[in-house]
Amino acid sequence: MKLSFIRRLNWMLTGVVSVLMLVSLAVQTNHVNTLFRPLIEPELARKAEVVGSYVVAQIDRAVALGFELDKLVGVDELLSDALAANPDVKYLALEIGGRLYAFSGTEEARSGSRLTVADTPPEGESPQFLDTVLALEGNGEARLHVGVDSGYVRSAMNEVVFDLGSVLIVAILLNIEILLLVVGSSVAAPLRRVTAVMKQAADGHLGVRVALRNRDEVGELSRAVDWALDSVQHKADMSASEPAMTKIGMMQRVVELRFAIFIFSLAEELTRTFLSVYIKQLFEPVPGLSMEMVIGAPIALFMLLWAVSQPIAGSVSERRGRRAVFLGGALLSFAGLVGSGLATDLIQLIVARCLTAIGYASVFIAAQGFVIDATDPKQRAQAIAMYAGGILSAGVCGPAIGGVIAGQVGFRTTFLISAGLALLAAFMAWQVLPRVRAAQAKSSRGLRLADAVLCLRNPRFVGLAVFSAVPAKLGLTALLFFLLPLALDDQGVSQSWIGRVLLLYWLLMIVVSPMAAKLSDRSGQRIGFLVVGGLVAAGAAWVLSMPGSLGTALAGVALLGVAHAMLGAPQLAMLADVCVKERAALGETTVIGMFRLIERLGSVVAPFLAGMFLAHYGYAGALKGIGAVLAACVAVQLLLSTLFRPRPPAADLPQRTPA
Repeated sequence: MKLSFIRRLNWMLTGVVSVLMLVSLAVQTNHVNTLFRPLIEPELARKAEVVGSYVVAQIDRAVALGFELDKLVGVDELLSDALAANPDVKYLALEIGGRLYAFSGTEEARSGSRLTVADTPPEGESPQFLDTVLALEGNGEARLHVGVDSGYVRSAMNEVVFDLGSVLIVAILLNIEILLLVVGSSVAAPLRRVTAVMKQAADGHLGVRVALRNRDEVGELSRAVDWALDSVQHKADMSASEPAMTKIGMMQRVVELRFAIFIFSLAEELTRTFLSVYIKQLFEPVPGLSMEMVIGAPIALFMLLWAVSQPIAGSVSERRGRRAVFLGGALLSFAGLVGSGLATDLIQLIVARCLTAIGYASVFIAAQGFVIDATDPKQRAQAIAMYAGGILSAGVCGPAIGGVIAGQVGFRTTFLISAGLALLAAFMAWQVLPRVRAAQAKSSRGLRLADAVLCLRNPRFVGLAVFSAVPAKLGLTALLFFLLPLALDDQGVSQSWIGRVLLLYWLLMIVVSPMAAKLSDRSGQRIGFLVVGGLVAAGAAWVLSMPGSLGTALAGVALLGVAHAMLGAPQLAMLADVCVKERAALGETTVIGMFRLIERLGSVVAPFLAGMFLAHYGYAGALKGIGAVLAACVAVQLLLSTLFRPRPPAADLPQRTPA
């Protein structure tokens, strides 16, 4: 059986389940409209009665004291104050004997069509307002009208439908992850193991065995292969002292580890939509620092510790084992997420976020190290892509479902849910990762200051790392994780919608990245992709700064997703081209590690830079300022790549013909 068939089967199952989920969404949407709409309108009427009863009580009290209703002073102010305290109510109107005596609300509300909640609307008509009428005790001819926008019901229904859509996207991606886990660990990985054993047996290594305990068809095949090898080995009178097939068995664990990484990444991604808003709620004045700079501090410290902890955690994982570092990191993240949810001031939150950052770095470097240990060089790229796919899927699911959860149960409870996911990931890793540290052929020596000096002497490396990779991370953190959630929250946008806006970035990254990588490889114009991608990212910042509602935010986030999709693959491909000498001197792993370390400096600087712009120029000015920085970096990168373009070899230069 070819493994390509397994892939087709996996995608076929995913397609079938996705279609079933879409049908389920359509049915649920219709069910929501028919079931909940009749329940919401009476609730609105009760809300109007509560507001109206307060106003009526104030007026009745004045009338009971002997004041004449039509000569009362301050009725307009009373209605205006009640309206300001209840944004759901669109107008309050006092009528005496059919004549309008006092009114508070917009002109649209004054002239718009109304429908009493108890009535049935005429067929084909859709009144603007639901009108609740309350009688005054002191005057039998007086009536107070309380109007609620009938569109509120429609918007509430739409909000539920959009939430269901977000849940559907998450469910489809979760379904893909589960199918990859089930099909990969139960079918694909065991078949790879059987194939590898048969290849080794064909090469004369008869001592290896598949040794699967599955009680399915693959297990039957495994036992048949082992029985055949036992027979051949017995006839050949050979000893069964061949080494165990560690790498083959490990590949199955890589498949299982992907799901643990997905769950762990989801724990952090759930908080993306509201983290900056949550920090703002805990803000306490710090002498000499603006509020915006203080809000950026926890995010910047998280990014800094994440960057610094990775090489340290990598070194520890090689000495102590990947399993110990993964479990330790997951438990640190669990403690940090619990602390974040229980924090009562900014200092406690910063300490909790620092713990989360160290745990986050430890888990990912340990998982990446295990993938490298468990795979042969020929399989390594595919295995790392599988591992990275789990992180990317979590990036899509987290903001979407995190916004919905935060909108329903609050920020603190969402942090505690994230902590539970981190603990679940730790349990899964405890089951998957081997207890014994894999033997290392050669321990990596880690990054050194001399490595940085050697790389930074190369102007083309500086142009790529400092003026392309750093701005990409700066734009992602400053725009998507810091400024945009704060700006949308300030405009009154719900957490659910903020999550949907951020979701668009990751969806476009998934869709556009493979196409951009293919076009970049085919054209060979990598610098062109970096320049265009950088300019599109700068343009995205300017689009986000434009006044408007969710449409502007969606357009800006879409542009940012396309821009960063254009940058990812060409950056790594160009790194190999511009660092030929450095790779020869330091090794490819060290050069990539240095590139990644410098790249993360953008995430560290971003909150402080965005906070400084925000304190001086407001949201629009801060977004434009980030866009200007990104555009300036593109110009410097283009200048460096032009000035220090590699010269062709001497043999390729045109030779002057001697006279």
